[in-house]
Amino acid sequence: MSLPEFLQKTGSMQNNLIKNSFQKSPIFFLLTLAIAIRIYNINSPIIGIHSWRQSDTAAIARNFYENGFNLFYPQIDWGGNSPGYCETEFPIYSFIVALIYKVFGVSEFWGRLLSIICFLVASYFLYQFVSKILDKKVAFWSSLFFIILPLNTYYSRTFQPESMLLMCSILGVYYFNNWLESEKWRDLMLSGSFVALACLIKVLPIIYLGIPLFYLAWTKFGIRVFSQLSLWIYSIFILVSVVLWYYHAHQLFLEYGNTFGFWSGSTNRYNYNIVLTLHFWTEILFRTAVRHFAIFGLPIFLLGLFTTRKSSKEYVLDIWLVSVILTWILVPVTSLVHEYYQLQFMLPGVVFMGKACSQYFDKNAQKVNQRKIIVVLLCLTLAAGSVIYSIDYMFKERIDKSAVFQLAEQVKQNTEPDSLIIASTGSDPTLLYLSHRKGWLVNHSDVTEENILYRVNLGAKYLVGSFNFAESYNFVVDDNQKQKVNSFLNKYPNTLKDSMNFIAKLP
Repeated sequence: MSLPEFLQKTGSMQNNLIKNSFQKSPIFFLLTLAIAIRIYNINSPIIGIHSWRQSDTAAIARNFYENGFNLFYPQIDWGGNSPGYCETEFPIYSFIVALIYKVFGVSEFWGRLLSIICFLVASYFLYQFVSKILDKKVAFWSSLFFIILPLNTYYSRTFQPESMLLMCSILGVYYFNNWLESEKWRDLMLSGSFVALACLIKVLPIIYLGIPLFYLAWTKFGIRVFSQLSLWIYSIFILVSVVLWYYHAHQLFLEYGNTFGFWSGSTNRYNYNIVLTLHFWTEILFRTAVRHFAIFGLPIFLLGLFTTRKSSKEYVLDIWLVSVILTWILVPVTSLVHEYYQLQFMLPGVVFMGKACSQYFDKNAQKVNQRKIIVVLLCLTLAAGSVIYSIDYMFKERIDKSAVFQLAEQVKQNTEPDSLIIASTGSDPTLLYLSHRKGWLVNHSDVTEENILYRVNLGAKYLVGSFNFAESYNFVVDDNQKQKVNSFLNKYPNTLKDSMNFIAKLP
Protein backbone atom coordinates (compact mmCIF):
# COMPACT_ATOMS: atom_id res chain seq x y z
CA MET A 1 0.00 0.00 0.00
CA SER A 2 1.39 3.39 -0.99
CA LEU A 3 1.74 6.22 1.52
CA PRO A 4 -1.08 8.33 -0.04
CA GLU A 5 -3.41 5.32 0.06
CA PHE A 6 -2.46 4.63 3.68
CA LEU A 7 -3.12 8.25 4.69
CA GLN A 8 -6.44 8.25 2.81
CA LYS A 9 -7.54 5.04 4.50
CA THR A 10 -6.42 6.29 7.91
CA GLY A 11 -8.30 9.56 7.42
CA SER A 12 -11.42 7.68 6.36
CA MET A 13 -11.20 5.48 9.46
CA GLN A 14 -10.84 8.55 11.70
CA ASN A 15 -13.83 10.25 10.08
CA ASN A 16 -15.94 7.11 10.54
CA LEU A 17 -14.79 6.83 14.15
CA ILE A 18 -15.73 10.45 14.85
CA LYS A 19 -19.07 10.01 13.08
CA ASN A 20 -19.89 6.84 15.00
CA SER A 21 -18.86 8.42 18.29
CA PHE A 22 -21.04 11.43 17.55
CA GLN A 23 -24.04 9.24 16.71
CA LYS A 24 -23.60 7.05 19.79
CA SER A 25 -22.89 9.89 22.21
CA PRO A 26 -24.04 13.29 20.95
CA ILE A 27 -24.01 14.66 24.49
CA PHE A 28 -20.25 14.06 24.66
CA PHE A 29 -19.81 16.17 21.53
CA LEU A 30 -22.06 18.88 22.96
CA LEU A 31 -20.24 19.08 26.30
CA THR A 32 -16.85 19.14 24.56
CA LEU A 33 -18.07 22.01 22.39
CA ALA A 34 -19.38 23.82 25.48
CA ILE A 35 -15.98 23.61 27.18
CA ALA A 36 -14.08 24.65 24.06
CA ILE A 37 -15.93 27.93 23.58
CA ARG A 38 -15.79 28.89 27.26
CA ILE A 39 -12.18 28.40 28.28
CA TYR A 40 -10.93 31.43 26.35
CA ASN A 41 -9.83 34.14 28.79
CA ILE A 42 -10.86 32.02 31.76
CA ASN A 43 -8.06 33.67 33.78
CA SER A 44 -9.49 37.15 33.25
CA PRO A 45 -9.78 39.36 36.35
CA ILE A 46 -13.20 40.73 37.25
CA ILE A 47 -13.63 43.38 34.56
CA GLY A 48 -16.03 43.97 31.70
CA ILE A 49 -19.79 43.54 31.49
CA HIS A 50 -21.51 43.35 34.87
CA SER A 51 -18.18 43.44 36.70
CA TRP A 52 -19.98 45.09 39.62
CA ARG A 53 -22.18 42.00 40.11
CA GLN A 54 -19.23 39.66 39.73
CA SER A 55 -17.11 41.75 42.10
CA ASP A 56 -19.63 41.43 44.91
CA THR A 57 -19.84 37.66 44.40
CA ALA A 58 -16.06 37.33 44.25
CA ALA A 59 -15.59 39.58 47.29
CA ILE A 60 -17.95 37.42 49.36
CA ALA A 61 -15.96 34.33 48.33
CA ARG A 62 -12.65 35.97 49.22
CA ASN A 63 -14.00 37.19 52.55
CA PHE A 64 -15.20 33.68 53.42
CA TYR A 65 -11.69 32.45 52.71
CA GLU A 66 -9.92 35.22 54.64
CA ASN A 67 -12.31 35.77 57.54
CA GLY A 68 -13.81 32.37 58.30
CA PHE A 69 -16.20 30.02 56.54
CA ASN A 70 -19.46 31.18 58.10
CA LEU A 71 -22.02 30.53 55.35
CA PHE A 72 -24.69 32.54 57.14
CA TYR A 73 -22.66 35.77 57.34
CA PRO A 74 -21.66 36.89 53.83
CA GLN A 75 -19.33 39.92 53.80
CA ILE A 76 -19.00 42.58 51.12
CA ASP A 77 -16.11 45.05 50.70
CA TRP A 78 -18.12 48.28 50.83
CA GLY A 79 -19.28 48.08 54.45
CA GLY A 80 -16.87 50.80 55.61
CA ASN A 81 -15.42 50.11 59.02
CA SER A 82 -18.13 47.56 59.88
CA PRO A 83 -17.66 43.81 59.34
CA GLY A 84 -19.59 44.19 56.09
CA TYR A 85 -22.20 41.51 56.73
CA CYS A 86 -24.88 41.99 54.11
CA GLU A 87 -28.48 41.16 53.25
CA THR A 88 -28.05 39.07 50.12
CA GLU A 89 -29.07 35.89 48.35
CA PHE A 90 -27.98 32.59 49.85
CA PRO A 91 -24.23 32.70 49.11
CA ILE A 92 -23.72 29.01 48.33
CA TYR A 93 -21.87 29.78 45.10
CA SER A 94 -19.35 32.06 46.83
CA PHE A 95 -18.99 29.58 49.67
CA ILE A 96 -18.09 26.73 47.31
CA VAL A 97 -15.54 28.95 45.57
CA ALA A 98 -14.03 29.82 48.97
CA LEU A 99 -13.67 26.12 49.76
CA ILE A 100 -11.80 25.70 46.48
CA TYR A 101 -9.58 28.65 47.48
CA LYS A 102 -8.69 26.73 50.62
CA VAL A 103 -7.06 24.05 48.47
CA PHE A 104 -5.74 25.95 45.44
CA GLY A 105 -5.45 29.58 46.55
CA VAL A 106 -7.36 32.69 45.51
CA SER A 107 -7.86 33.13 41.76
CA GLU A 108 -10.83 34.23 39.66
CA PHE A 109 -10.10 31.15 37.54
CA TRP A 110 -11.82 28.90 40.09
CA GLY A 111 -15.01 30.91 40.17
CA ARG A 112 -15.23 30.91 36.39
CA LEU A 113 -14.47 27.20 36.29
CA LEU A 114 -17.26 26.47 38.79
CA SER A 115 -19.67 28.39 36.56
CA ILE A 116 -18.62 26.35 33.54
CA ILE A 117 -19.02 23.07 35.44
CA CYS A 118 -22.53 24.09 36.56
CA PHE A 119 -23.40 24.95 32.97
CA LEU A 120 -22.15 21.60 31.73
CA VAL A 121 -24.39 19.85 34.26
CA ALA A 122 -27.32 22.04 33.17
CA SER A 123 -26.67 21.20 29.50
CA TYR A 124 -26.51 17.47 30.24
CA PHE A 125 -29.79 17.40 32.13
CA LEU A 126 -31.50 19.68 29.61
CA TYR A 127 -30.61 17.05 27.01
CA GLN A 128 -31.96 14.27 29.21
CA PHE A 129 -35.18 16.14 30.05
CA VAL A 130 -35.98 17.03 26.44
CA SER A 131 -35.21 13.43 25.39
CA LYS A 132 -37.90 12.27 27.83
CA ILE A 133 -40.70 14.66 26.90
CA LEU A 134 -39.87 14.88 23.16
CA ASP A 135 -37.02 12.90 21.53
CA LYS A 136 -33.25 12.81 21.20
CA LYS A 137 -33.15 14.81 17.96
CA VAL A 138 -34.93 17.73 19.58
CA ALA A 139 -32.75 17.27 22.65
CA PHE A 140 -29.60 17.54 20.55
CA TRP A 141 -30.63 20.72 18.76
CA SER A 142 -31.98 22.28 21.97
CA SER A 143 -28.73 21.63 23.84
CA LEU A 144 -26.68 22.87 20.89
CA PHE A 145 -28.47 26.22 20.89
CA PHE A 146 -28.28 26.37 24.67
CA ILE A 147 -24.50 25.99 24.40
CA ILE A 148 -23.71 28.37 21.53
CA LEU A 149 -26.01 31.38 22.02
CA PRO A 150 -23.91 34.42 23.04
CA LEU A 151 -25.29 35.39 26.45
CA ASN A 152 -25.58 31.78 27.54
CA THR A 153 -21.90 31.49 26.67
CA TYR A 154 -20.90 34.67 28.48
CA TYR A 155 -22.83 34.22 31.73
CA SER A 156 -21.86 30.57 31.99
CA ARG A 157 -18.24 31.61 32.61
CA THR A 158 -18.68 34.76 34.71
CA PHE A 159 -18.04 34.93 38.45
CA GLN A 160 -21.69 34.91 39.51
CA PRO A 161 -24.30 32.26 40.33
CA GLU A 162 -26.33 32.39 37.08
CA SER A 163 -24.94 29.06 35.84
CA MET A 164 -25.68 27.43 39.18
CA LEU A 165 -29.20 28.83 39.01
CA LEU A 166 -29.73 27.38 35.52
CA MET A 167 -28.37 24.06 36.75
CA CYS A 168 -30.67 23.95 39.79
CA SER A 169 -33.65 24.95 37.64
CA ILE A 170 -33.30 22.17 35.09
CA LEU A 171 -32.34 19.59 37.73
CA GLY A 172 -35.41 20.50 39.78
CA VAL A 173 -37.71 20.05 36.77
CA TYR A 174 -35.93 16.91 35.56
CA TYR A 175 -36.17 15.05 38.87
CA PHE A 176 -39.75 16.19 39.41
CA ASN A 177 -40.69 14.71 36.06
CA ASN A 178 -38.84 11.52 37.03
CA TRP A 179 -40.83 11.35 40.26
CA LEU A 180 -44.11 11.63 38.36
CA GLU A 181 -43.04 8.61 36.32
CA SER A 182 -41.42 6.53 39.07
CA GLU A 183 -43.03 7.86 42.29
CA LYS A 184 -39.72 7.29 44.04
CA TRP A 185 -39.16 9.55 47.05
CA ARG A 186 -35.50 9.91 46.06
CA ASP A 187 -36.49 11.77 42.88
CA LEU A 188 -38.90 14.04 44.74
CA MET A 189 -36.30 14.82 47.42
CA LEU A 190 -33.68 15.65 44.78
CA SER A 191 -36.14 17.88 42.95
CA GLY A 192 -37.14 19.66 46.18
CA SER A 193 -33.50 20.23 47.13
CA PHE A 194 -32.57 21.74 43.76
CA VAL A 195 -35.70 23.88 43.50
CA ALA A 196 -35.17 25.14 47.06
CA LEU A 197 -31.56 25.99 46.22
CA ALA A 198 -32.68 27.82 43.07
CA CYS A 199 -35.14 29.87 45.16
CA LEU A 200 -32.41 30.65 47.69
CA ILE A 201 -30.06 31.83 44.96
CA LYS A 202 -32.85 33.99 43.52
CA VAL A 203 -36.41 34.28 44.85
CA LEU A 204 -38.08 34.32 41.43
CA PRO A 205 -37.87 30.55 40.74
CA ILE A 206 -40.85 30.23 43.09
CA ILE A 207 -42.81 31.64 40.12
CA TYR A 208 -41.04 30.47 36.98
CA LEU A 209 -40.38 26.96 38.32
CA GLY A 210 -43.38 26.67 40.61
CA ILE A 211 -45.99 27.17 37.89
CA PRO A 212 -44.48 24.66 35.40
CA LEU A 213 -44.00 22.10 38.18
CA PHE A 214 -47.62 22.52 39.22
CA TYR A 215 -48.68 21.96 35.61
CA LEU A 216 -46.59 18.77 35.37
CA ALA A 217 -48.24 17.49 38.55
CA TRP A 218 -51.66 18.40 37.13
CA THR A 219 -51.02 16.32 33.99
CA LYS A 220 -50.79 13.25 36.23
CA PHE A 221 -53.12 13.92 39.16
CA GLY A 222 -55.65 16.39 37.84
CA ILE A 223 -57.78 17.88 40.62
CA ARG A 224 -56.31 15.29 43.00
CA VAL A 225 -53.08 17.29 42.95
CA PHE A 226 -54.35 19.22 45.99
CA SER A 227 -54.72 16.07 48.05
CA GLN A 228 -51.20 14.71 47.48
CA LEU A 229 -49.42 14.73 50.85
CA SER A 230 -46.03 14.33 49.16
CA LEU A 231 -46.58 17.52 47.16
CA TRP A 232 -47.58 19.45 50.27
CA ILE A 233 -44.39 18.30 52.03
CA TYR A 234 -42.40 19.22 48.90
CA SER A 235 -43.89 22.73 48.70
CA ILE A 236 -43.63 23.46 52.42
CA PHE A 237 -39.97 22.40 52.47
CA ILE A 238 -39.14 24.84 49.67
CA LEU A 239 -41.13 27.73 51.14
CA VAL A 240 -39.76 27.27 54.67
CA SER A 241 -36.18 27.20 53.33
CA VAL A 242 -36.72 30.48 51.49
CA VAL A 243 -38.50 32.23 54.36
CA LEU A 244 -35.86 31.23 56.92
CA TRP A 245 -32.95 32.44 54.82
CA TYR A 246 -34.44 35.77 53.75
CA TYR A 247 -35.65 36.47 57.27
CA HIS A 248 -32.10 35.91 58.53
CA ALA A 249 -30.68 38.02 55.68
CA HIS A 250 -33.00 40.88 56.62
CA GLN A 251 -31.75 40.73 60.21
CA LEU A 252 -28.23 41.27 58.86
CA PHE A 253 -29.46 44.44 57.17
CA LEU A 254 -31.16 45.68 60.32
CA GLU A 255 -27.98 45.15 62.33
CA TYR A 256 -25.28 46.19 59.86
CA GLY A 257 -27.12 48.36 57.31
CA ASN A 258 -25.80 46.64 54.16
CA THR A 259 -28.14 45.27 51.49
CA PHE A 260 -28.41 44.43 47.83
CA GLY A 261 -31.89 45.90 47.96
CA PHE A 262 -34.16 42.85 48.05
CA TRP A 263 -36.53 44.10 50.71
CA SER A 264 -34.52 47.02 52.04
CA GLY A 265 -32.43 49.98 51.00
CA SER A 266 -33.11 52.65 48.39
CA THR A 267 -33.26 50.35 45.34
CA ASN A 268 -36.69 50.52 43.73
CA ARG A 269 -37.15 47.10 42.13
CA TYR A 270 -40.92 47.27 42.06
CA ASN A 271 -41.87 50.36 40.05
CA TYR A 272 -44.85 48.79 38.31
CA ASN A 273 -45.67 51.94 36.37
CA ILE A 274 -42.95 51.14 33.86
CA VAL A 275 -44.68 47.86 32.95
CA LEU A 276 -47.38 49.94 31.26
CA THR A 277 -44.86 51.79 29.11
CA LEU A 278 -43.84 50.86 25.58
CA HIS A 279 -40.18 51.42 26.49
CA PHE A 280 -40.20 48.57 29.01
CA TRP A 281 -41.43 45.95 26.56
CA THR A 282 -39.49 47.14 23.52
CA GLU A 283 -36.26 47.24 25.53
CA ILE A 284 -36.64 43.74 26.98
CA LEU A 285 -37.90 42.20 23.74
CA PHE A 286 -35.20 43.90 21.67
CA ARG A 287 -32.50 42.77 24.10
CA THR A 288 -33.85 39.22 24.11
CA ALA A 289 -34.02 39.10 20.32
CA VAL A 290 -30.59 40.63 19.70
CA ARG A 291 -28.42 39.54 22.59
CA HIS A 292 -30.01 36.27 23.68
CA PHE A 293 -31.23 34.92 20.33
CA ALA A 294 -28.45 36.60 18.29
CA ILE A 295 -31.11 38.13 16.00
CA PHE A 296 -31.41 35.24 13.54
CA GLY A 297 -32.17 32.67 16.22
CA LEU A 298 -35.46 34.45 16.93
CA PRO A 299 -37.17 33.29 13.68
CA ILE A 300 -36.06 29.72 14.48
CA PHE A 301 -37.62 30.09 17.94
CA LEU A 302 -40.86 31.41 16.43
CA LEU A 303 -40.99 28.54 13.93
CA GLY A 304 -40.67 26.11 16.83
CA LEU A 305 -43.28 27.99 18.80
CA PHE A 306 -45.86 27.20 16.12
CA THR A 307 -45.06 23.50 15.73
CA THR A 308 -47.68 20.96 16.77
CA ARG A 309 -47.66 19.74 20.38
CA LYS A 310 -47.72 15.95 20.54
CA SER A 311 -48.62 15.49 24.21
CA SER A 312 -50.13 17.40 27.11
CA LYS A 313 -46.81 17.24 28.98
CA GLU A 314 -45.12 19.14 26.16
CA TYR A 315 -47.20 22.21 27.02
CA VAL A 316 -45.03 22.63 30.11
CA LEU A 317 -42.58 24.44 27.84
CA ASP A 318 -45.20 27.05 26.90
CA ILE A 319 -46.16 27.51 30.54
CA TRP A 320 -42.49 27.83 31.49
CA LEU A 321 -42.02 30.64 28.95
CA VAL A 322 -45.09 32.51 30.21
CA SER A 323 -43.97 32.05 33.83
CA VAL A 324 -40.60 33.66 33.12
CA ILE A 325 -42.32 36.61 31.41
CA LEU A 326 -44.53 36.96 34.49
CA THR A 327 -41.44 37.42 36.66
CA TRP A 328 -40.29 40.26 34.41
CA ILE A 329 -43.52 42.02 35.36
CA LEU A 330 -43.16 41.22 39.07
CA VAL A 331 -39.67 42.80 39.28
CA PRO A 332 -39.78 45.20 36.33
CA VAL A 333 -36.85 47.48 37.21
CA THR A 334 -34.48 44.61 37.89
CA SER A 335 -35.56 42.80 34.73
CA LEU A 336 -35.10 45.94 32.67
CA VAL A 337 -31.63 46.72 34.02
CA HIS A 338 -30.10 43.24 34.20
CA GLU A 339 -30.00 41.25 31.00
CA TYR A 340 -29.19 38.01 32.82
CA TYR A 341 -32.74 38.02 34.20
CA GLN A 342 -33.77 36.85 30.72
CA LEU A 343 -31.44 33.82 30.85
CA GLN A 344 -34.16 31.63 32.37
CA PHE A 345 -36.31 32.33 29.30
CA MET A 346 -33.71 30.48 27.26
CA LEU A 347 -34.16 27.14 29.05
CA PRO A 348 -37.57 26.47 27.45
CA GLY A 349 -36.75 28.88 24.60
CA VAL A 350 -33.98 26.74 23.11
CA VAL A 351 -36.29 23.71 23.13
CA PHE A 352 -38.59 25.46 20.65
CA MET A 353 -35.53 26.21 18.52
CA GLY A 354 -34.63 22.53 18.78
CA LYS A 355 -38.15 21.51 17.69
CA ALA A 356 -37.90 23.70 14.59
CA CYS A 357 -34.54 22.28 13.53
CA SER A 358 -35.55 18.70 14.26
CA GLN A 359 -38.69 19.07 12.15
CA TYR A 360 -37.12 20.76 9.14
CA PHE A 361 -33.96 18.63 9.11
CA ASP A 362 -35.93 15.39 9.28
CA LYS A 363 -34.91 13.19 6.32
CA ASN A 364 -38.55 12.32 5.69
CA ALA A 365 -39.67 15.93 5.67
CA GLN A 366 -40.81 17.25 2.30
CA LYS A 367 -40.01 20.86 3.14
CA VAL A 368 -36.82 21.47 1.19
CA ASN A 369 -37.26 25.24 0.93
CA GLN A 370 -37.96 25.57 4.65
CA ARG A 371 -34.91 23.45 5.34
CA LYS A 372 -32.76 25.83 3.31
CA ILE A 373 -34.15 28.77 5.26
CA ILE A 374 -33.32 27.05 8.56
CA VAL A 375 -29.76 26.37 7.36
CA VAL A 376 -29.29 30.04 6.45
CA LEU A 377 -30.77 31.20 9.76
CA LEU A 378 -28.57 28.74 11.67
CA CYS A 379 -25.42 30.01 9.95
CA LEU A 380 -26.41 33.63 10.51
CA THR A 381 -27.15 32.89 14.18
CA LEU A 382 -23.66 31.47 14.62
CA ALA A 383 -22.08 34.45 12.84
CA ALA A 384 -24.09 37.11 14.68
CA GLY A 385 -23.62 35.37 18.02
CA SER A 386 -19.86 35.27 17.52
CA VAL A 387 -19.75 38.99 16.70
CA ILE A 388 -21.94 39.95 19.68
CA TYR A 389 -19.94 37.77 22.05
CA SER A 390 -16.55 38.97 20.81
CA ILE A 391 -17.15 42.70 20.47
CA ASP A 392 -19.76 43.47 23.13
CA TYR A 393 -18.42 41.12 25.82
CA MET A 394 -14.96 39.59 25.42
CA PHE A 395 -13.37 42.78 24.08
CA LYS A 396 -14.28 44.51 27.34
CA GLU A 397 -12.35 41.90 29.35
CA ARG A 398 -9.05 43.14 27.96
CA ILE A 399 -6.88 44.47 30.78
CA ASP A 400 -5.32 47.16 28.61
CA LYS A 401 -8.80 48.53 27.84
CA SER A 402 -10.01 48.57 31.45
CA ALA A 403 -9.69 51.94 33.18
CA VAL A 404 -10.89 50.51 36.50
CA PHE A 405 -8.24 47.77 36.40
CA GLN A 406 -5.47 50.33 35.80
CA LEU A 407 -6.69 52.46 38.70
CA ALA A 408 -6.88 49.40 40.98
CA GLU A 409 -3.22 48.66 40.25
CA GLN A 410 -2.33 52.24 41.23
CA VAL A 411 -4.35 51.90 44.45
CA LYS A 412 -2.46 48.72 45.39
CA GLN A 413 0.87 50.45 44.75
CA ASN A 414 0.08 53.68 46.63
CA THR A 415 -2.01 52.59 49.65
CA GLU A 416 -1.44 50.21 52.54
CA PRO A 417 -3.23 46.82 52.30
CA ASP A 418 -5.25 47.37 55.49
CA SER A 419 -6.18 51.00 54.82
CA LEU A 420 -9.84 51.88 54.39
CA ILE A 421 -10.53 53.84 51.23
CA ILE A 422 -13.37 55.94 49.89
CA ALA A 423 -13.97 54.95 46.27
CA SER A 424 -15.85 57.51 44.19
CA THR A 425 -17.28 54.84 41.90
CA GLY A 426 -20.95 55.22 42.76
CA SER A 427 -22.52 51.88 43.58
CA ASP A 428 -19.87 49.89 41.70
CA PRO A 429 -17.57 47.80 43.97
CA THR A 430 -15.23 46.68 41.14
CA LEU A 431 -12.43 49.03 42.19
CA LEU A 432 -12.57 47.88 45.81
CA TYR A 433 -12.45 44.24 44.78
CA LEU A 434 -9.64 44.58 42.23
CA SER A 435 -7.49 46.63 44.61
CA HIS A 436 -8.25 44.21 47.49
CA ARG A 437 -9.33 47.05 49.75
CA LYS A 438 -12.34 47.73 51.92
CA GLY A 439 -14.13 50.98 52.54
CA TRP A 440 -17.03 53.06 51.23
CA LEU A 441 -18.63 53.77 47.87
CA VAL A 442 -19.66 57.33 47.03
CA ASN A 443 -20.70 59.26 43.94
CA HIS A 444 -18.56 62.07 42.56
CA SER A 445 -21.32 64.46 43.60
CA ASP A 446 -20.93 63.27 47.21
CA VAL A 447 -17.26 64.32 47.42
CA THR A 448 -17.79 67.17 49.87
CA GLU A 449 -15.90 68.24 52.97
CA GLU A 450 -18.72 67.09 55.23
CA ASN A 451 -19.18 63.63 53.69
CA ILE A 452 -15.50 62.82 53.41
CA LEU A 453 -14.52 64.02 56.89
CA TYR A 454 -17.41 62.04 58.36
CA ARG A 455 -15.82 58.89 56.94
CA VAL A 456 -12.37 60.04 58.01
CA ASN A 457 -13.66 59.93 61.57
CA LEU A 458 -14.70 56.33 60.90
CA GLY A 459 -11.20 55.40 59.72
CA ALA A 460 -10.98 56.34 56.03
CA LYS A 461 -7.37 56.93 54.90
CA TYR A 462 -7.66 57.65 51.16
CA LEU A 463 -10.06 59.06 48.62
CA VAL A 464 -9.63 57.38 45.22
CA GLY A 465 -11.40 57.68 41.92
CA SER A 466 -11.24 58.63 38.28
CA PHE A 467 -12.17 61.57 36.08
CA ASN A 468 -12.78 59.16 33.20
CA PHE A 469 -15.56 57.01 34.63
CA ALA A 470 -18.22 57.23 37.32
CA GLU A 471 -18.71 53.46 37.49
CA SER A 472 -17.04 50.73 35.45
CA TYR A 473 -20.14 50.75 33.24
CA ASN A 474 -20.71 54.54 33.24
CA PHE A 475 -18.10 56.68 31.53
CA VAL A 476 -19.83 60.02 32.02
CA VAL A 477 -18.43 62.40 34.64
CA ASP A 478 -19.84 65.87 34.08
CA ASP A 479 -17.69 69.00 34.41
CA ASN A 480 -19.45 70.23 37.55
CA GLN A 481 -18.64 67.00 39.35
CA LYS A 482 -15.02 67.14 38.17
CA GLN A 483 -14.73 70.70 39.46
CA LYS A 484 -16.19 69.72 42.83
CA VAL A 485 -13.73 66.83 43.19
CA ASN A 486 -10.78 69.02 42.16
CA SER A 487 -11.76 71.68 44.70
CA PHE A 488 -11.64 69.05 47.40
CA LEU A 489 -8.37 67.51 46.19
CA ASN A 490 -6.59 70.87 46.28
CA LYS A 491 -6.93 70.89 50.06
CA TYR A 492 -5.23 67.56 50.67
CA PRO A 493 -1.90 66.00 49.69
CA ASN A 494 -2.29 63.94 46.54
CA THR A 495 -0.46 60.65 46.41
CA LEU A 496 -1.54 60.50 42.78
CA LYS A 497 -3.30 62.99 40.57
CA ASP A 498 -3.28 63.17 36.81
CA SER A 499 -5.76 63.80 34.01
CA MET A 500 -7.32 60.38 34.64
CA ASN A 501 -7.08 59.19 38.24
CA PHE A 502 -6.58 60.54 41.76
CA ILE A 503 -5.57 59.14 45.12
CA ALA A 504 -5.72 61.66 47.99
CA LYS A 505 -4.34 60.94 51.45
CA LEU A 506 -6.88 62.06 54.03
CA PRO A 507 -6.05 63.62 57.42
